Amino acid sequence: MPFELINGVSLHYEEAGSGEAIVLLHGYTGSTRDWAYQVALLSSEYRVIALDHRGHGMSSGPHEEEDYSIPISSGDVYGLMQLLGLDRCCLIGHSMGGFVALQFALDHPDMVKALVLVDTSSGTFDVAPGYPELRAKLDELAREEGIESAFEYDATHNTIRIERFRLHPEWREIARDKALGTSVDGYIYVARSFGKWQPVTDRLGEIRVPVLIFRGDEDAPFVGASETLRESIAGAELVVVPGAGHSPHEEAPVVFNEKLASFLAAVYQG
Repeated sequence: MPFELINGVSLHYEEAGSGEAIVLLHGYTGSTRDWAYQVALLSSEYRVIALDHRGHGMSSGPHEEEDYSIPISSGDVYGLMQLLGLDRCCLIGHSMGGFVALQFALDHPDMVKALVLVDTSSGTFDVAPGYPELRAKLDELAREEGIESAFEYDATHNTIRIERFRLHPEWREIARDKALGTSVDGYIYVARSFGKWQPVTDRLGEIRVPVLIFRGDEDAPFVGASETLRESIAGAELVVVPGAGHSPHEEAPVVFNEKLASFLAAVYQG
């Protein structure tokens, strides 16, 4: 259960296996636990490192809004790689973790061997109608009553969440457990950082490494964003995972892992 002080923040990460490095970056309100199926598969052939972003999981959460941004999180990944002696890795990022992976690939192109982008975007994606007002209410509830109250309100007032949980009731409890593992400051300030992130769509052509994109076929908000990634990154492949929503690595791990393993084999074994 290692921790490292990086950029003034105690960051938790998990490591398993040996060989070429794979770095896993979870999404908003997620943690290293989100990658359990992938760590079990990949650690037999690769050195796998999963990071808890600041304000998430077991990492500490700064109390000031200016301490949260996508570029800052990219800097956290850089700091961790430096401490672990990693010159290059394959970055796998889900949702917010995909934002960070893209930012890192543009900030440090020589340190990225390949990219796997899971239900993510280069800066914009569809949101539920009235989302800014909803988000303000969630922030208020999180601060005044706690994360659980905010989650319950989101689950019953966010039209995207309502439909997702109607189709797959089991995902509701999983999402709730994830949210409860997020600090109040992380919950509020990381979400705000999305709107402040300068989209990198016009820089996607700079990415020259192999790229695999996943999208759950039920994740409607990221349809357009995934297509933009595929069209803008030379040679990128898009895999649409049947029966999966926003987290195909957890919801359909067999299909996800099969495609991921073959992609990594092609990258590292030719």
